Amino acid sequence: MTQEKCGKWIRRLIDEGRLHEFYVSKEWRKLRKKILKKYKKDGCLDCKIKGYYTKATHVHHVQYVKNHPELALSETYIYQGKEYQNLIPLCHNCHEARHDHRQKEKKEPLTPERW
Repeated sequence: MTQEKCGKWIRRLIDEGRLHEFYVSKEWRKLRKKILKKYKKDGCLDCKIKGYYTKATHVHHVQYVKNHPELALSETYIYQGKEYQNLIPLCHNCHEARHDHRQKEKKEPLTPERW
């Protein structure tokens, strides 16, 4: 599928509120598997930067699909003449953080002082 054709298909899915269909498509699942395999030894890139290893279970679009549907199946993108990675492996928590999703609040442990 060409980038242009892919972009039009995904834009239509976005407009119709059916983006989930992209994430379960054969094309995305195949590419996701390829990225996770390619970076298996590195694990989550954000955790690696922090100095520890966590298995990557998600593939993050640096250029968000809703903003750049034409890059949804592209491993890289070009900005100001330089090539960058578009798909990066992350663990669940780092992927949630990248999207600024709320994470469960940590509750204080129940101690005798609270009784």
